[in-house]
Amino acid sequence: MNRKTTLDIAIIITCITGIVLSYAYLDNPVQRCISIGILITIGVQFLLLAIIDAVGTGHPEKYAGSRKEISELSLLGEENNITATWDIYGRTSIVLGKDDRASQVDIDLKHTDYAGTIDGEHAVMNYSNGCWYIEDLESENGTRIQRGGEGKKYRVSSREPCKVEKNDIIYLGLAPIKIR
Repeated sequence: MNRKTTLDIAIIITCITGIVLSYAYLDNPVQRCISIGILITIGVQFLLLAIIDAVGTGHPEKYAGSRKEISELSLLGEENNITATWDIYGRTSIVLGKDDRASQVDIDLKHTDYAGTIDGEHAVMNYSNGCWYIEDLESENGTRIQRGGEGKKYRVSSREPCKVEKNDIIYLGLAPIKIR
């Protein structure tokens, strides 16, 4: 069960509790009816949302967070196995690098096997107009991108953002991070 469905159910339970308490403790019939009416309306709306989320509509591409959108980054190991994952859903900017006292990063690669090839603030990813872009931050070992399905790696400029798509692999120095 995802967070949204859990939140929908929590709101429904809260509405039911409010209905019971309103019925039991409000002496004024007008206040009781208004309170119960509002809580029933809210509860039914969230119940419908929970049902729609559970059943789906057959068109998941219409919803934010669909499978087509980028929602996480995964650090790949030597055999392309995933060794770490970061959720980026809802974010608009992410700094990648090694967190040391001089820099603050959102994705810290300090404790990875590739840490020696990564700068403090190595690269930044920004979300704009429905797409993610990456820029190198003039790092010593550079940032490269391998498009999903291609074998060739392209160097990412520090002057021009490069669009990233799902299944691309970005390399911060030698650290491969898959866009998922």
